[in-house]
Amino acid sequence: MKMKGIESLKEIFKYGAFSLPVANYLLCEGNIPGDCKRILDVLKLAWKGNFKEAIRRADKAVENSRSETAKYFLLANKLAFLKYTGKTDVNLYRYLKRNLPKMSKSIRDTVIVTLINFEASGIKPLRKVRVWKNDYRKSTLSFLYLSLARREADSGRLSEAVHDYIQAYRLSREVPHPTCIVSSLNDLAWDIREKHPKLAHALSQGAVFWLGYYREEPGNLFGALDTLFVVEKDMDSPSIHSTAHIIVSLPVPEDYLSLLKKAKKFVLDYTGSTYPNTSQLRRYVEKVAWKGKTLSSKGISDILKGKTKMIRADTIRKLLTSGVDTGAPFPVWNEWIKMEIERKYRESSEKLKELPFHQRQILFLTTYMALLDREFLSRKEKLKKAYTLLEDIESFADFMAKDHRTMEFVVSMVKAHPFVEGRKEAVKRALARMKRKRLERFVLRYIEMKESDRKLLDRFLRNYGRYDGVRFGIRLKGPEVVREFAKKYSLKVQPLFAAFWCEEDGRVRRRLERVLKHMVLYNLIEIAILFVMVEK
Repeated sequence: MKMKGIESLKEIFKYGAFSLPVANYLLCEGNIPGDCKRILDVLKLAWKGNFKEAIRRADKAVENSRSETAKYFLLANKLAFLKYTGKTDVNLYRYLKRNLPKMSKSIRDTVIVTLINFEASGIKPLRKVRVWKNDYRKSTLSFLYLSLARREADSGRLSEAVHDYIQAYRLSREVPHPTCIVSSLNDLAWDIREKHPKLAHALSQGAVFWLGYYREEPGNLFGALDTLFVVEKDMDSPSIHSTAHIIVSLPVPEDYLSLLKKAKKFVLDYTGSTYPNTSQLRRYVEKVAWKGKTLSSKGISDILKGKTKMIRADTIRKLLTSGVDTGAPFPVWNEWIKMEIERKYRESSEKLKELPFHQRQILFLTTYMALLDREFLSRKEKLKKAYTLLEDIESFADFMAKDHRTMEFVVSMVKAHPFVEGRKEAVKRALARMKRKRLERFVLRYIEMKESDRKLLDRFLRNYGRYDGVRFGIRLKGPEVVREFAKKYSLKVQPLFAAFWCEEDGRVRRRLERVLKHMVLYNLIEIAILFVMVEK
């Protein structure tokens, strides 16, 4: 594909960071001019949340560019990147605003949105940028509404901001533009969290769901997890332990290292059965022990005097007669969450009994393929046994009840954390296209693979689901084994090529090719086993 200039990248700008596979494809396979290449390199850094390096590269690209359009675009993006690093450049804002009449319309729209966003950062210009909403395409208009909402919220006009947040969300869903989808929900949740905490929680969960659906890693949208964590902490919500686990399991941008530190305090210890008798724990025991008096007077006295050096989990559980706030000592918090998992596990097991076998299979696979941490179930023999037992749901329930991690897996089959639920929904779009025989063929091969290859295939299929139905305006190409995989499992070719080009590292793409070859080749023994499984 021959590209003449920055205007040729219009379709990429339409989807924002969601256009990553096209950017990778063009950088590897496309015939693109230097300006376009430098712009894509800068944008990819920003999409990952590496704004400092993106700013450095943008400055270098401006120096090397002969195109005024490319320079304006890079400078506008630099202005936006600076905001994410906590800095402002009023002179750059004024320069871009002054030169708006000189810009081509294709780039002027993008720059105007950036300028309005800048004005929402507490800057009070003498004259704000004017807008004419009828002149913009949907992707630009959605971000325009988002920028206006931020500017209105910053000025205290919350009711007007709510209207524009909703408009931004509605339009960005139609494109789709994932950055705007997540940001509109997240920013609205943040703005109303003090006055309307329950609504803020629901909106924040929605933002994190779409974050999981559209992104492997949050990158520059990590703030959505930050908002959810803050809201759940303020509400003393038990689900904060799941949010904390998600945060510590992902690459955390430098700006959110303080969040990482806070999140680590809420990550569950699944295996602990005794806890040190600390002064903080004794103060808690003294406050609650006499309320229900579920312990003997001597037992309570020994704990309070420090004679009991280690407190058993069962002892702490006897003290828990009601909910626990997030400020409780960790042993108390830990046991309360484990009790919550046990309760939800019993409810989830009953719900699974009501579902047909095939639906249980899909829920099991989508949950396994969506989890960030699944070492507790990844050993081939254990995974195979759990999947096989789905046909006898009572035996499955007994098998999964052996520890809190597998119990939580069952809970996630019915309703997972919103980030995981989004990933489940993405991979489901791939598995749901496979007929029963093809699905069994897939599972047979999948379980036999080593875990690192499973994870690569999981990511590939999640990305397939994300790009199913998305049109980039160009046809992507790639290795023939991708087409063979599509044919073998009744999947669409273009979303699979998009998923293939989501991988930036050429070595990873070559490993993915080997995994796909493994998934399309069968021997006679496997076919015989498959036949027996289907006949059952």
